Amino acid sequence: MIYVIPLLRPVPLFCAENLARIASAHRCVLAVYLGTVFITLPALVIVLVGVL
Repeated sequence: MIYVIPLLRPVPLFCAENLARIASAHRCVLAVYLGTVFITLPALVIVLVGVL
């Protein structure tokens, strides 16, 4: 959906480059990011769907 709007096309690339730059300098940031995206957020979605 982002790629359809020409103004927003560089946003994912910009975010990926910045995350890679930060993660190469600080390994703990990478661990927190992976834990958040692949463990915490899916668990939160599962809990919220179960409640609603």
